[in-house]
Amino acid sequence: MCLMFRFTQAGISAIHPSMPRIIPPLHALRAFEATCRLGLQSAAAGELNVSASAISHQIRVLERFLGAVLFHRTPSGPVLTRDGDAYFRRISGALDILSDATAERLATSDDTPLAIHMFQSLANLWFVPQLERFLDRNPDLRVIVQTMPEHLTLSGSGIDAMIVYARDKPAGPSVDHMFEETVVPVCSPAYLARRGPIRDVEDILGHKLIASAVYADEWRIWADAMGAAIPAPRPHLFFDNRANVLEAAREGLGIALDRRPFGTLQRSRGALVCPLDAARPTGWSYWLMCSDSSPHMQSVQKLRKWVLALCKGFD
Repeated sequence: MCLMFRFTQAGISAIHPSMPRIIPPLHALRAFEATCRLGLQSAAAGELNVSASAISHQIRVLERFLGAVLFHRTPSGPVLTRDGDAYFRRISGALDILSDATAERLATSDDTPLAIHMFQSLANLWFVPQLERFLDRNPDLRVIVQTMPEHLTLSGSGIDAMIVYARDKPAGPSVDHMFEETVVPVCSPAYLARRGPIRDVEDILGHKLIASAVYADEWRIWADAMGAAIPAPRPHLFFDNRANVLEAAREGLGIALDRRPFGTLQRSRGALVCPLDAARPTGWSYWLMCSDSSPHMQSVQKLRKWVLALCKGFD
């Protein structure tokens, strides 16, 4: 007789090859495992992109399948029973093995580039100039940076990760705060040498101001935040994107507002300078959203780790 073997935490046991596998519904198993691992049904619902009531329903399905109570229902939320805790300890490792094996298989069978989406100015001014370091560390990884259309969602888009601009944390299974947006006046060193010194806010507002047509009131908002005691400033030159706004400032056409992170690299390289230490937060932030169903999960996590490491410099 030919025997097969089952590997468990308790050891190795022999099974007959004709013995049918006893496997519960996978949706129910995932709902149970995610709830145990994350501690809350709401968190499990967010990770699996379903409602909390769907998580609760799937756990009841699993309990009926097993003929056991897995959670005590308490006013503060579900608490694992002894049977539930023992079952979770047995199945969590098996799901890790399944997940790792699947990720490895997909990584070797799919040559599709890792796709990340962001605004075009963010790609041009901040992301692409630093991308070489990531590619050097991951020479076998192919990447596509997509900027159009400007707004899309991860679900069904073929995008593995995206950088979004929002006041509040977006909804999604994997969302990380990158950095808070701040605004600060910038100009070229040559302009400051020629037109300076600049001592205060009123000095700045007396210069030729460059603005973005997308944020037509940004100079007024900044001046109000700085407590300026003069009428609202009127910019002399407008552009429809931040890249052109900063390029005009770099060419010495006036003073612009840098909205972090767009001018960060140019300032670090000395192409732009701050004529006055007058940075102010806008209340908005950049967020990194990653798909939880991408076939490139290992690559997505490498990208996530690298992007978040870049953002540490802003703190």
